[in-house]
Amino acid sequence: MTQPRALVVFDLDGTLLRGPTVCEVLAQYVGRLPRMQEFERLKQRNGIAAAREEMAAWYRDVPRPALLQSLSQAQHAPGLAEGISLLKAHGVVIGIASITWHFAATYFADALGIEHCLATGLHDSGAIDHVWPEHKAAWVLDLAARLKVPLERTAAVGDSAGDYDMLSVVSTPVFVGAEPPPQAGWRHMPAANIEHIARHCIGLWSLQPNTALQRDA
Repeated sequence: MTQPRALVVFDLDGTLLRGPTVCEVLAQYVGRLPRMQEFERLKQRNGIAAAREEMAAWYRDVPRPALLQSLSQAQHAPGLAEGISLLKAHGVVIGIASITWHFAATYFADALGIEHCLATGLHDSGAIDHVWPEHKAAWVLDLAARLKVPLERTAAVGDSAGDYDMLSVVSTPVFVGAEPPPQAGWRHMPAANIEHIARHCIGLWSLQPNTALQRDA
């Protein structure tokens, strides 16, 4: 296996996806969109945790394949497939770190050929393995260490305050939210095309196409 040259971890909602969130798409399918839109305004962690419990009950009697099929309605960021392919061609490992549901995050990860994914787990029993912003930061650092990717070639891409922790621990933070990020050194690329973000990272790290990967393809 070729040694990874770099690591880029993306948030999902508002970053790789635009428009309605994963949970809004799922809520639309199960007829709970107005309630979900109330949940999207929550800021306190205990309220969000309680909302997840309620959402889990919505899905209980819905076959998982049907839920996953509903995610085909999600709106991809521009340049998504092109950006992911470009990063892979340059030997960059890609991850998704999100506080949304793991079953949904892995649906998109699998579709894009992204191997590494962190998100909130929902067990068949209804038990929830919560993921919060600080978990995303710790996971990025752990993933880089496991892959033996030097910290100076790590990047994270996010769009909201829930991504600040993750963005703070990498060498190349990219913020795609509309408002300027809180740190002056972070690259602000509002609503950016994912291919443009990929080219920014590749250029910053002076990565050349990985000919070994091209031969294996």
